[in-house]
Amino acid sequence: MPELDTIYLVHHSHTDVGFTADQPIFWELQARFIDDALNTIERMQDGPSESHFRWTCETTAPVLKWLETASERDIERFVAADKSGHLEVAAMFANVTPLYNRAQYAESLRAAGRLRSDFGLDIRHAMQCDVNGQNWPLADVLLDAGIEGFSMAINTHFGGAPPRPAVFGWQAPSGRTLPTFNGWAYPRAREFGIGEMDDTAFAAWVPRLQAHLDSVKYPLPFVMIQGDHLYGDNASVYPAYARFARKWNASGRGPNIVIATLRMFWDAVKSHAEPLEIWRGDWTDYWNFGCISTARETAIDRANRVRLTDADAIHAVLRSFAGTPKSHLRTQWAERSFRLYRDEAWRNLNLWGEHTWGADSAVGTPETDDSLAQKNHKLSLAYTARSLSLLLGRDALADFTQFVAGGPDELLVFNPLPWPRTISGQVPANTLTPRGDAADTTASRHFQGHYTPPTSLWTGRNAVHHGGNLGWVLPPTEVPAFGYATVPKSSVLNVKSAAISGEAEVETERYRLKFDTERGGVISLHDKALGHEWVDSGAGHPLHGFVHEEVADRAHDWPRRLLNAMDWTPTAADVSGWQPDWAAHRSGPSRVTAHQVYRTPLGVAVEQLLEHPTVGKLAQRVFLPAHADWIECEAEWEMNQDPHPQATYLLFPFALRGATVRLNIAGQPVVPGRDQLPGVCRDYFTVQGWADFNNGECGMTVALPENPMVQLGDFHFGQAQSEFVLERPTFLGWITNNYWETNFQPVQPGLVTACYRLQPYAGPFDETRAQRFGLDTEHAAPLTQHFGEPGVTPSPLPASGTLLHLPDAPILTTQFKAADGGGLLSLLNASDETQTVRVAPALLSIGKAWRCDLFGVKREELAVSAGAVALELLPRCAATLHLELSQAGPEASR
Repeated sequence: MPELDTIYLVHHSHTDVGFTADQPIFWELQARFIDDALNTIERMQDGPSESHFRWTCETTAPVLKWLETASERDIERFVAADKSGHLEVAAMFANVTPLYNRAQYAESLRAAGRLRSDFGLDIRHAMQCDVNGQNWPLADVLLDAGIEGFSMAINTHFGGAPPRPAVFGWQAPSGRTLPTFNGWAYPRAREFGIGEMDDTAFAAWVPRLQAHLDSVKYPLPFVMIQGDHLYGDNASVYPAYARFARKWNASGRGPNIVIATLRMFWDAVKSHAEPLEIWRGDWTDYWNFGCISTARETAIDRANRVRLTDADAIHAVLRSFAGTPKSHLRTQWAERSFRLYRDEAWRNLNLWGEHTWGADSAVGTPETDDSLAQKNHKLSLAYTARSLSLLLGRDALADFTQFVAGGPDELLVFNPLPWPRTISGQVPANTLTPRGDAADTTASRHFQGHYTPPTSLWTGRNAVHHGGNLGWVLPPTEVPAFGYATVPKSSVLNVKSAAISGEAEVETERYRLKFDTERGGVISLHDKALGHEWVDSGAGHPLHGFVHEEVADRAHDWPRRLLNAMDWTPTAADVSGWQPDWAAHRSGPSRVTAHQVYRTPLGVAVEQLLEHPTVGKLAQRVFLPAHADWIECEAEWEMNQDPHPQATYLLFPFALRGATVRLNIAGQPVVPGRDQLPGVCRDYFTVQGWADFNNGECGMTVALPENPMVQLGDFHFGQAQSEFVLERPTFLGWITNNYWETNFQPVQPGLVTACYRLQPYAGPFDETRAQRFGLDTEHAAPLTQHFGEPGVTPSPLPASGTLLHLPDAPILTTQFKAADGGGLLSLLNASDETQTVRVAPALLSIGKAWRCDLFGVKREELAVSAGAVALELLPRCAATLHLELSQAGPEASR
């Protein structure tokens, strides 16, 4: 291995939003740090260039905050520092979690695009610190954003990292490679003694560093080491690094220390002749189990994202009606909402996915003002995004109905997905009758009081579902692809009662289910169509079985240390703190207190009320719709205020010998073990949309619209598995935990909800089918709107129709949003074959079309033939199109 001759020391503040200071204070401090950095850069430019002070802005969110109050002179200084190479802005919005999907990555990277276009900043590199991994598709998104190098600086507390340091080509799902550096944690420069008045400590580290680099076969004669302030997270500049480098370099000893930006390190990598080793797979994160220390809000966050992407699409359609007479009057509310609140809604959504779930004191002293303030600031992100996404969605859909031929006795149902769908579900009373109408009060009273619920336990979200879908419900309704239908309000069923019985065995046209009426759950699921029994009777748990898990030792003074005992002594090699043999106590419900079967025109619902000795009351529900073959499993319970480390699960043990499991990771199927980088988490996963088990002959897809954390095969938390083995095809929906010992929430009292849909099928795995099932489930709630506001006369749109013929799966529409003169359509080829993508007119026509970069900047005009645009899309690649849209003529197809 080459001898280390250069250390590139990259100095930055670590942006940990709401960890060491209340969030409003944090943002102000981050802005001040940039002022400090500019002043220090100007003050310390004498002497050798390699020891000039340099600063890296780790993420773009603080830069945007600084720009809100920066003077023109300070902005000029900032740009000048970037151009002189003394300052660099890295591209990522924040240090984020695998909760992000492609739309969120793209929205968060818009800040980098803006800083490039508005200020001419040279943003070509990205970095993440603290966090333990990123979704595999991020590599493709960064390449699409013009990023030439990506680095990670992982904190292994309750986590882990691939062998490091390492520089490699991270092969993205598309097959392209992103130059990537896996470095030490960001405080390592000062922990190695750089910056101290005496250089003795660092001199002692040099041979140890060389020995470690040799042991991991590090291929370069130079390495990047990151450094923060002595204060730690969220701190300002540390000029001692530059002073130390000057003194050390002048002594003639090696390695040479260069105070650097990311750009300087990556330029050195480019100049190195040897090709980079290629690593392929998902960088599966350890830390995101923190998102379910706030499980209720994480479920809300999942719904927020769906609403925002749907609202964006409807707003893009509205923009295409700009030439309609008096259209400025019809779309005034949507235009106002989107102008004022869209970016704020997305910012709150993206900040919820930032990696900090509470204060540094959250577990140790949870009742202090610091802990409570930072907890509530974090939670407010989910609730603010909820409110704004509801407003944006309502305004866009309400304005859209004004262009559709419909009357006061009708209801509009919108389908945002590119394939025809059968839509059914609960309809809010205020959708049936316009607010402020005299009849509205009567209808609302009728909705609120038309029946007595069978139990008071079903609250919140599930209040609209209990009792076998009693209430105002849209029956199965066919809605065109990316379009809408108009239905009479009278077709909405006011289901006031259900046939109630108590049998343990329930049969539909396709399934026969047997329930455990003593302990709860499904003990047999016979699939008559496939001739298959789906419940693994040897698993020791029923299907949809509830399990409570806790650290067995309740007498320990700090029981979280039984899970992970971190040694904070600085080392060149990582030492795992995981305690794989920690003792867990696991238990299920003690008894079923009620078991009822409800039969309505919509299908059969089976509800069980259960008791658990620790959790208390639980409610579980299995719904079998009359119009479809999926099975919906819901549950809810009240979490306690016990800070002892504990977790809750819903288990689905499938009888499917020889199954392979695939997980949807931000749109990319990942086979655990096979499609993962070395050294990443194999104990649990953050899943978006669906998971699938298949043995080549048949399979089971699990859609998970609101509960992203998953374990597979068995209980694995804290085992730090080096290899993935699926002991049995069991899906463990991981609903809550409070296992972390610092900045997650120690308790989350109150209602917790969970929802999964199961879809058995015959034949081998079909990614297109799985992607559609996951998206159908995410968009299960009907988008409905009354015609209570004055419309355009005559109505330019018919009573139903498709707006645009968008490509169907395996092409996925990841985002469709308004742009100047039309809409930006982001597409992903979710297949391993080149696909011809075609977007064709329907009720909207396409005038011109361009292929754009990730930020919507036009790069290439595309031919529009017969009103349609077509292009070839390589496997696993994405494309963004700018479409010039307008209302089609009366001959447009419906």
